[in-house]
Parts: sequence; C-alpha cells; structure tokens
Amino acid sequence: RDYRIAFMNRALQSELGNGEGELCHVFFGHEESLCEDCQHGMGSFGPDVKREWSSPVTGKTYEIAVCPIHEPDGSISRLHMLRDITVRKLLEVELHQHSQQLEAKVAEQAERLRRGERLALLGEISAGIAHEIRTPLGAIVTGIKLLEKGCQGPDSQKLIFELLTRETRRLEKKVSEFLEYARPRLPQPSPTSLSRLFHEIRSVLTTDRTLLGSVALEILVDPELTEWPLDGDQIKEAVLNLCVNALQSLQGVGHLWLEARANGDRLDIAVRDDGPGIAREVIPNVFRPFFSLRSGGTGLGLAICKEIVDAHGGRISVSSIPGRMTTFRITLPSHPV
Repeated sequence: RDYRIAFMNRALQSELGNGEGELCHVFFGHEESLCEDCQHGMGSFGPDVKREWSSPVTGKTYEIAVCPIHEPDGSISRLHMLRDITVRKLLEVELHQHSQQLEAKVAEQAERLRRGERLALLGEISAGIAHEIRTPLGAIVTGIKLLEKGCQGPDSQKLIFELLTRETRRLEKKVSEFLEYARPRLPQPSPTSLSRLFHEIRSVLTTDRTLLGSVALEILVDPELTEWPLDGDQIKEAVLNLCVNALQSLQGVGHLWLEARANGDRLDIAVRDDGPGIAREVIPNVFRPFFSLRSGGTGLGLAICKEIVDAHGGRISVSSIPGRMTTFRITLPSHPV
C-alpha cells in the first residue's frame, strides 16, 4: 500500500530494468493519482482493472491488467500484468485509416449515384414538361393564327377566345403542378387533430358536386387518437390528392372512406374506395412522376403525395383488389424527421 514495487519478473526487467523497491508511479513515469485509483479505487473482489500505457523507455504500448492479491498476513497487494500491444495498436491505426478511406470512397460513389439519379430525374421531368405543355401550346398557337387571319365572324372569334382562355388555364395548372413537385418540402410539424383535418378535406370535396356526385364519404378516426405531430397543410394536400384520385375513379358512384388510427408510435392513415381498382402490373408505377392512367393528367399527384410523406419520414403504399377495393395507406412516425 506504500506504492513500492515488491517484485518484477525477468521478462519485465529485461524490458524496463529492475524497479524493485522503487515507487510505482516514479518508475513507470505517471501521476501518483493513478496509484491512488489502483490501490483504493478497486475493490478486493471486484473485476480486474485494465489500462493502456506507453513507455517512454521502450516506445512500446502495453496493456496493464491490475488485480488484487490477498497476502497470508491479511494485507492486500496489487498484481500488474503487462502485455505488449504495440503491433495491435499499429494495426488498429491502419485499420482506422483504411476504414476512413473506404468510407470516403463509398461517400464519393454514393454522391456520383445521387448525381446520376438527379440527372436522370431532370431528364424525365424535362421530357414530361415538354410532353404536357405541347398540346395546350399548340392549341394556343393555332387560335392566334386564326385570329391573325381576321376572317372569322363574331361567333367563331368567341369560340377561339374561349379556346385560348381554356388552354391558357390548363397550361397554368400544369406548370403549377410541376413547380409544386419540384419545390423542396420541409415539414413544419405541430400537434394536429386528425378529425378536424379530415372534416376540412370533406368540406373541400363537397364543394365540387360534379366530382363528388352521389359518393358516400365516411370519416373513421380512432376516438383515442386526439392529435399527432405533422405538417397539417402538407398532409392535407397529400390526402386530398388521394381523395380526388379515388373520386375520379368512382365517377360519382360508390363509397370513399378516410381512416386514421394510432399503431404504437406510428400513425396509419388510409384512403379507401370501392371503385374499379388498379391492375396488379400497374401498382409498381403509380408513384412515378408523370405516370398517369387518366387522360389529361400530369401524373404528378401521387408523386407529390410520396414527396410529402417521405419528407415526414413516413411511407406510402397502395393495395388493390380490382372491382372491389383500393386502399392507399400513409404511415407516419411520432417524431417526424
């Protein structure tokens, strides 16, 4: 307990010299406080204490294991066992450097892949924009040429102006959808009532009687589900898009359900309809930008929904039984990213 070395075996003496009788911290060249921890900070029957120590004499690194020894006279000494781990430490440094280099290469390859995906998406968006705006632009150009000739009667001019107005609005709508899809979506989550959100969506849908027709719209919210942290405006937009798609497939007849329930730390939102359904081979493509089965559609509605849900750290999926039921399901975490 006086910190003096009582015995050193020959192997250690050959490495560091004979330190028997010397103070441990003096011989090994470290702070006296470490001796205090060694003698009094370790219980008599506790686990061994392990430290690493670099010798200024040999330049090597050692792992030192310390354990108590109960002497016959009742005193307690400490046994120090040194193991040369210099090679292991060098290998660890090399492995760490190699790991960093590998991580850098993986990050570089991932960035290249992301750049390639962005370029591919940019090409797809460009092609989609060109395709979608070509028809209304063509109609507008044709109408202007007819007006330039100046040989139409008042009735014909009225029809042409109506055509120009209609196609201009159509073009504006398409451009707005493109911009909506392209702009970054950073959610601003706050506690939101799902019941109130669904009733707001129903109010919007019921204003368009042509779209709604005689479809029965039912809202089912778990009574225990009061609020959930989400961006109400964005989720409202996503669910509204799903509802509009469902109503377009129902064509004024059938049922539409909006459902919400908590599933542990997840929120499940379902938009369900009993319309004609979606063919199995089509389902893998429904969330792709510009994929549409509806004439005149841009194919961005479901892509926008997916962007919104992904930004919340959630998932969106679809299942369908043709002729019976189609369900779009949104799953959101309790802690949006």
